[in-house]
Amino acid sequence: MDVKAGTTKKTALKIILGIVIFLLCAGLLFCYLNKVFSMGDSDGNRQTFKAFYAEPKDTIDVMYLGTSASNRYFVNPLAYEEEGVTCFTLATMGMPMFFVPDLIDETEKRQDPQLYIIELRWVLKDRDMITDAHLRRVTDNMKMSLNRKHAIDTAFAEMDGSKGMLGDISDDKLSYFFPIIKYHDKFSQGQLTRNDWKLTSSKNKTKGYIMSFNTTKQVNQFPGKITDRRAPLSDIAEDGLTATLDRCDELTAQGKQVIFVLSPYCCQKGQKPKFNTAMDMVRERGYTVLDFNTEEMYEEVGMDFDKDYYNSKHVNFVGAEKYTRYLTGYLKSHFDLPDHRGESGYESWEEAYKIYEDFVSGGIDTIGVKEYRGGPVTTIKYKGKDTDKKADDTVNEEKEEELQESNEQ
Repeated sequence: MDVKAGTTKKTALKIILGIVIFLLCAGLLFCYLNKVFSMGDSDGNRQTFKAFYAEPKDTIDVMYLGTSASNRYFVNPLAYEEEGVTCFTLATMGMPMFFVPDLIDETEKRQDPQLYIIELRWVLKDRDMITDAHLRRVTDNMKMSLNRKHAIDTAFAEMDGSKGMLGDISDDKLSYFFPIIKYHDKFSQGQLTRNDWKLTSSKNKTKGYIMSFNTTKQVNQFPGKITDRRAPLSDIAEDGLTATLDRCDELTAQGKQVIFVLSPYCCQKGQKPKFNTAMDMVRERGYTVLDFNTEEMYEEVGMDFDKDYYNSKHVNFVGAEKYTRYLTGYLKSHFDLPDHRGESGYESWEEAYKIYEDFVSGGIDTIGVKEYRGGPVTTIKYKGKDTDKKADDTVNEEKEEELQESNEQ
């Protein structure tokens, strides 16, 4: 009887062990597939997050948070090369401001920056201008944690009752935690690459600054429409800015510093009044705002609307260098930031500058330069050659990115 009972017990243990091993293998397989079926590795926003997570602990002195007006404007390797400032830009195209507090929390888990720079460009948006992509560029790329859960919860709370500009805001909250639900059809659509299966992790190589075909392009623009008037913000913009300011108050209570910026922008009618309202809110809370959208600042920075932009919302690398040099000079004169040039452990910053220097060595291509502002664009010059728009796949891919950017802030 005892032998039979012992045998039964061993059999039960084997079954339990088998179930545990099966569940463990199934869990590991699901985790693997969840990474395979996710946002594409070639996505620039994903590469920026990957680079951020790969930075050695406590090596970033300045964090720059915002939209594409951040990662197209501030050339991080140049700031290091000329002043020794280690500034990383964690930004995505059209990133809603309500994500800023969560990105601050994500930063504080890995870095100990003494200064945060926060871009105000997003305050022009309202709830119906937010798309599914705006949310996923942040939440899909954050590491799994309670902080990521909070970011997703915040997004769903803020977007309650809205379908977004494209009507594509998903009601399936679970898909934000498990991207495989969203991207499961990548295989049938032929979108999976060998690198996806290998979980190859491409990283932004220039500390958050985005280099692309657009970065080397010049298209003349109208100067911004400047006014002192004020206009109300949308409720979601005001809520996002208020939450950001509340989180900044916590940072300053810990001895850290925060400044806000409004990068030089071709403001259209009705936009500067909203920016002015946002800047009032920030200043009333005691924070400095650098408004680059005044006649005086355009002149001081040296912005040239005929030469320094590739579209109305983004500068090319020539404009970015002007902005970077001015802002870095301001940071060095107003904050006690260390100079890390030549220090052991900062070799990646030197390499980042070499990569940037090589990228811009060819200068600006006059791609789509107009005879007058608003005039026709008839040709594209790429790598010094005139080419038909359909003749070069690289050009086509970058043009798709440009069209997407044209709707971003």
